[in-house]
Amino acid sequence: MIVELILKEQPKLEFEGYKKTGFASGAVFSNPIEKRVEIVVKNHPDGRVSVFTDKSEVIESIVQTTQVIDIHAK
Repeated sequence: MIVELILKEQPKLEFEGYKKTGFASGAVFSNPIEKRVEIVVKNHPDGRVSVFTDKSEVIESIVQTTQVIDIHAK
């Protein structure tokens, strides 16, 4: 299940073992071994940030380092 975490502000997101590809409106983090995108970060115009993933270790890392204001399951 994909989870969307909505964050109050832009955190410093660097995930070990993932390759980051940045865009004007966000970034994707891919697993270079499996060649799969596993994390998507979308910047909203109002300063909020959405992080989409199904990786529990990523979710735990985000919860420990920044404020999550909402969560949705996709």
